[in-house]
Amino acid sequence: MYTFVKIVRAINNKMLWVIGAIISLMAILLFYDVIARYFFNNQTQWGFDLSVWFTGLSAFLAGGYVLLHKGHVRIDFFYENFSERKKSMVDLVTALFIFLIAFAFIIIGGEMVLHLMELEAVASTGLNIFMWIQWLMVPIGGILLAIQALIDVINDMYTVFTGNKLWEEES
Repeated sequence: MYTFVKIVRAINNKMLWVIGAIISLMAILLFYDVIARYFFNNQTQWGFDLSVWFTGLSAFLAGGYVLLHKGHVRIDFFYENFSERKKSMVDLVTALFIFLIAFAFIIIGGEMVLHLMELEAVASTGLNIFMWIQWLMVPIGGILLAIQALIDVINDMYTVFTGNKLWEEES
């Protein structure tokens, strides 16, 4: 179990570097597009598409990382005054909503990917690549989020019943 937790944590931590590379690439792409448009009056046809796709990719891949580091929004004013057991109970209730969102990403995103693969739909603007590639980020992000949430639920359930944590949280 601990090996699985370490692997999932490592994957979610590596997503920070993947997202950083994507955003850096997007910045270079947008810089090139602006220079081409304003100085040479010839912008790329695919620059806007890629910047939108990279933004979505970054957002979906970040879910597991943010959950791992407890970066999601919560009311710390109340939460910080709770005991570890109460914090874990609140986190278990919150996990229900996280699972709903993650499963929606996995199911609806997966259905959309399969539908677009069947249609062989191609982007109609500039880039002209298969649309399912764009939508693949949705179920992948949902899977990363759901697995991290599952790990947190196991730890929180153990804390509720014993008062101790199975493993320490990432900070």
